[in-house]
Amino acid sequence: MGIVFTRLFSSVFGNREARILVLGLDNAGKTTILYRLQMGEVVSTIPTIGFNVETVQYNNIKFQVWDLGGQTSIRPYWRCYFPNTQAIIYVVDSSDTDRLVTAKEEFHSILEGSMGMLL
Repeated sequence: MGIVFTRLFSSVFGNREARILVLGLDNAGKTTILYRLQMGEVVSTIPTIGFNVETVQYNNIKFQVWDLGGQTSIRPYWRCYFPNTQAIIYVVDSSDTDRLVTAKEEFHSILEGSMGMLL
């Protein structure tokens, strides 16, 4: 019975796509999360210079996930990726207590600068 509803739902709504940005300070775990979502396992990563883009499929939704580098020099360019974005995942490394204030400030900066673009 559940399969019938799933197929009916898919035929009515079809496949959907969504663009997601994964943001956060450098070494927060953004790339690790991205590859965990895509491959289902934790892989070794190196610092992201620029960005990684991967497609993650969940049921009938295809997510285009953009993992943007979090170095200080790259953060001002995050806003260039906001148009046509449906969601932002902001990653905070809670064990990096020395940079929690910086993570908060960057998050507030995203909220202040992006709300008009995301709506």
